[in-house]
Amino acid sequence: MTVLDICLLQWTANNKRTFKILEDLEDKKFNVPIVPGGNSPSWIMGHLADTDDRLFELLGIGDRKYPELGTIYHHEKGSNQTGHLSKTELLKKWTHIVAELDKAFSSWSEAEWLGRHTAVSEEDFAQQPQRNRLNVMLGRVSHKTSHLGQLSMGG
Repeated sequence: MTVLDICLLQWTANNKRTFKILEDLEDKKFNVPIVPGGNSPSWIMGHLADTDDRLFELLGIGDRKYPELGTIYHHEKGSNQTGHLSKTELLKKWTHIVAELDKAFSSWSEAEWLGRHTAVSEEDFAQQPQRNRLNVMLGRVSHKTSHLGQLSMGG
C-alpha cells in the first residue's frame, strides 16, 4: 500500500461516514439547525456536495455537475437555512458527484496527483509545489471531518 492509497482511503472513508450519518438522520432533524443560529444538516450536506462539485473545475477534471448548488448553499453561516433540496435529491446528486470524482481519482498516477491545480499559476506552482491536487483533496478530507463533528452533535 502506498501513501497515495492511504490518502484515497481517507477520502473514501470520510465520504462513507458522512453519507451514513445523513442517511440515518431522522427527517424531522434534517432542516433543524444543530445549534441555535447554526447550520442544519440540510445545509451542511448541500455545502459539502457543492464543495465536492467545485473540485471538477479546481482539479481540472471538467465542468461542475450541479452549479446551482453554489447558489442554494452559499457559505454564510446560519444565513440560508431555507430553500434547500430534499435529503433524497441531495444524496442522489452528491453520490453522483463523488462517484465521478472517484473515477478520476483512481485513474491518476502519483505524478498527476502531485501536479498543480487550476487555482495556482505555473509560476507560483514552481515556487510552491505543495499547491498540488493531492493537497487539495486532503484539505477536502479535513473539511469533511470538521462537518462530521457537527453532524454527530445533531444526530
